[in-house]
Amino acid sequence: MSMICPSIFASLNPGLCRAVDHYCERTSEAWHAEPINAATNLAFLIAGWAAWRLAVKHAALGKDRLLAVVIAVIPIIGVGSFTFHTLATRWAEWIDVIPILIFMLLYLWLAMTRFFGWAAWLRVLILSAFFFATFALEFAVPGTILWGGAMYLPTVAAFLAMGLAPTRWVEGAQRSFLLAVSVFMLSFTLRTLDAPLCTSLPFGTHFLWHVLNAALLYLLVRAAILHGSIARVGDPLAEY
Repeated sequence: MSMICPSIFASLNPGLCRAVDHYCERTSEAWHAEPINAATNLAFLIAGWAAWRLAVKHAALGKDRLLAVVIAVIPIIGVGSFTFHTLATRWAEWIDVIPILIFMLLYLWLAMTRFFGWAAWLRVLILSAFFFATFALEFAVPGTILWGGAMYLPTVAAFLAMGLAPTRWVEGAQRSFLLAVSVFMLSFTLRTLDAPLCTSLPFGTHFLWHVLNAALLYLLVRAAILHGSIARVGDPLAEY
């Protein structure tokens, strides 16, 4: 058994062991072929630590279990991304993608509850649509389009729709949320430019996707801590 292709994945589906090369920095299949992309995942650990410290400062963790889980997922995203940018296989890509999807599902639920106070049935409907749209794009769109980034288009749509939604926000919440959305749009742009700029920037721009996304996750959590209200919805699911 090897780390590149554990026997459990090889026996389940040999395609999971297929090498993946989306990024400019990778020029071989060696585990250390993406040193900058791998190292910048440390930013997620820093973001998770900073978010936890902020939550402790505002005594937010004890009364908000969902927020605690959201914060806990942030460093897991960094570990998953580090795994992908070292092993660079299809199964490692899923180790990278799944924690990101989990974070988005949890945070969208939190935002729809804390910022908007939407009913549970509407939150479930929107999350279901987001989930299926993300997976549909992941499986239907070739990796050569947006260099594997098509699955993030529902996230772009969700962020823009929520940030610009004609609803009454808690004071300061919309500004904080839109700041996070702006960071994401910049990070997604830099992720997309990684391959086109490869000839002039041999190390690419994907590492900035990591750094800016770590900042994004911190800003999203910060907005929830400072401006989200656990009491916006009067149903039991509002506390989860």
